[in-house]
Amino acid sequence: MGALSYLLPFVLVLGVIIFFHEFGHFITAKAFGMRVFIFSFGFGPRLLGFKWGDTDLRVSAIPLGGYVKLEGEPEDHLSENTATLGDGKDFTARPRWQRFVVYLAGPIMNGVLAIAGFTALYMIGYGIDAVLTDPPVIGVVEPGAPAEAAGLLPGDEIVSIDGQPKTNWEDALVAIVVRPDRALRIRVRRGGEEVEFVVQSTSTSTQKMGQIGVSPLVRVGQVLPGSPAERAGLKPDDGILSVNGKPVASFTDIPALIGSAPKGPLVLQIWRQGKVFDVTITPENGRLGITSKTIVTKLGFVPAVREATAATWNLTRQTFVILKGLLTASISPKAALTGPLGIAKASGDAARSGIRAILFLVASLSVSVGILNLFPLPPLDGGHLAILLGEGLRRREFSAGTKAWILNAGAMVLFLLIGLVLYSDLSKTSWLGKYLP
Repeated sequence: MGALSYLLPFVLVLGVIIFFHEFGHFITAKAFGMRVFIFSFGFGPRLLGFKWGDTDLRVSAIPLGGYVKLEGEPEDHLSENTATLGDGKDFTARPRWQRFVVYLAGPIMNGVLAIAGFTALYMIGYGIDAVLTDPPVIGVVEPGAPAEAAGLLPGDEIVSIDGQPKTNWEDALVAIVVRPDRALRIRVRRGGEEVEFVVQSTSTSTQKMGQIGVSPLVRVGQVLPGSPAERAGLKPDDGILSVNGKPVASFTDIPALIGSAPKGPLVLQIWRQGKVFDVTITPENGRLGITSKTIVTKLGFVPAVREATAATWNLTRQTFVILKGLLTASISPKAALTGPLGIAKASGDAARSGIRAILFLVASLSVSVGILNLFPLPPLDGGHLAILLGEGLRRREFSAGTKAWILNAGAMVLFLLIGLVLYSDLSKTSWLGKYLP
């Protein structure tokens, strides 16, 4: 039962993502009047289905994604037995721009699925960073900033600004923003005492918004059972000031700080109810086992779509940043790459956490699958797109031999990447990780 708790969600999550990807190819080819022989949900033997014109819409035995079979595609053997060959519906007979759009439609549909998943997540309720509603405890003081010059320290809790009490970060930030280029009287609680400092705020040249160079305290929302954080004694609502001496300005800083640190124990500086102390934690698979402190909010359809589009774009941008780090060797493949084993574990964990976690995982993975398919490596969509672009630039088709060489070379590189991903997956397991470098 334990393996099934990971396998079934894995099949569901990856199956939905690949099915939507293939649906993009299918519906675009149909719209252009191309002959589609098969559109299948799943692989292997046909279980059931029906005909839509020339297309066999079917459900197959292995429910892991799906596939589309177009007339004239590579390895198309069905056209040999049809009397309609040469009637203009052949994939290779259509204009190059139409074939380009058909290949591009798969990754685009992954983006649509991601936006749909995030939209549903935002409409049923999602967690946002609770920092603005928290008491105004300083998490980071920027070097050289007015706050540092005045003597403010991480862990100080702002009590008042210019004599006006401040109970949360939203009030404190607004009070600072509306007082640019002014001397502010900021009273803070440090330990059991209250101390007042005079801080000279500054402003940017383009926007007259006050700033003093402080960031809110990053708080722990949940400590996962059995995690390194639980064993080290972390508790919900703890604040994380630094990791191995490096300040933490946002919860998203923590994975990067863990990934860049030497393998082994980490020293976290913790703020808890006005007291600051150090905790030593050894991450497992690059994780501490904590989540950020969030509050749940719901959006209407239009705001949800707007936020979902922004989230999809932000995730796309972050993915390319990670890819750049991998290519420049500034990020370890072990920290950045996740393969079937990692996806299966994430799927199982999401299934146990509920529909919100599943929607987030589907949307996030859909972005990754879409970007992966844009890699210029045949037989991925990006490889076919690159071939079409090359043919467009030279204004004639590549020879069959040249295409075969490109496909074989791309497949070899793709197999190497798959091997690297599998190695990364296996190196994170408890039963093989200790034997792999």
